Amino acid sequence: MKKHSARFELHSAGKMRIEDLFVDSQAETGVSIPTNVRTDINDVINGTHKTFRYMLVTGLLAAVTDEKLHPRCLQVTSGVDGAFDARSFCQAVIVPFEKTFLKGRLGGSNEPYANKPARFEMIEKSNKVRKGGDAILLNKLYDVLEYVRSLRMKEREIVFKYAMHLVILRTPSTASVAKLTPIDGSKISTDNFFDFFQTPTKGESAVATLTAFFSIFYGRDTKVVVHPSTESGASSNEVGDIDLIFADGRRYAVEVKDKAFTKIDVDHACGKAVIAGVRRVIFAIGNAAEKVNVAEGALADKWAMKGIELTFLRISSLLGVGMALSDEKTRGTMVREVLSSLLKMNACDSTMRVFKNTFKVDL
Repeated sequence: MKKHSARFELHSAGKMRIEDLFVDSQAETGVSIPTNVRTDINDVINGTHKTFRYMLVTGLLAAVTDEKLHPRCLQVTSGVDGAFDARSFCQAVIVPFEKTFLKGRLGGSNEPYANKPARFEMIEKSNKVRKGGDAILLNKLYDVLEYVRSLRMKEREIVFKYAMHLVILRTPSTASVAKLTPIDGSKISTDNFFDFFQTPTKGESAVATLTAFFSIFYGRDTKVVVHPSTESGASSNEVGDIDLIFADGRRYAVEVKDKAFTKIDVDHACGKAVIAGVRRVIFAIGNAAEKVNVAEGALADKWAMKGIELTFLRISSLLGVGMALSDEKTRGTMVREVLSSLLKMNACDSTMRVFKNTFKVDL
């Protein structure tokens, strides 16, 4: 009972602090903050990984709400002094505040801490994330929050307000299919779709393209469900990246891979389906994974013996056939369905930019 009471009090205090400090955030230029720290804050806030963006704002808000809280803490089970549940704090304070005042500028996620980088007990540089840009952003996130730990409350407030100042400057995530400018299908070519599908976006363009295809060619009699990229299976009905539910009751779990994979990944996808009671799995292979060779026939036979119908699908082949059979109207509709899929997935900023630039549309 005491734990629930303490959590409620923390959440209430957090709501008061963010509302109080937000008023002054628009004018906070952060001139008193060291240049390297300002640069790191800017890189995280305007970086490609929205989860790190939420983690930074959550950690900073915790630091100005209660100076005893550890801003790098993610879970109470970490055992560090000042441990708290960052996920529930973000869910109760940051998420509703963003919806009311920020118009999705953090990323518009309903469940920011469901993504893998937020599932550790602490924010550490040793946490396993994708190499390259994600690892760099993780290091910057760590450095900023560790720097804040050394500050007095007034100095912490300046850092928080500067971070929020940068958030305010971001473009609102208010894109919608309804706001999409009219599309002239005659100006949409097969190359446009392949350019979008083949652009590296951590798999988001591949998932959106395949979802759009299913929606157009099977949508009348089939429920096509694409899952948010930050949604965890434990908190949703997710089985694959896309779920297909036919009117006759058949259900397919569609796992999309747009990077190198092994038979272990295939087994994992089928294993999830078994647990969920789904008997049909489509393993969809994206552009970046087309050169991967696994024993597809042997894997299909192996899982058939376990009652799973496993099908391998190359998205490029399906897309090529679909575009060849499409008229101008269908291609225009396809673009709208791709956008709809991206919005449902809660796609990252960089993927949305690729969409806009590829199809030359305004959102």
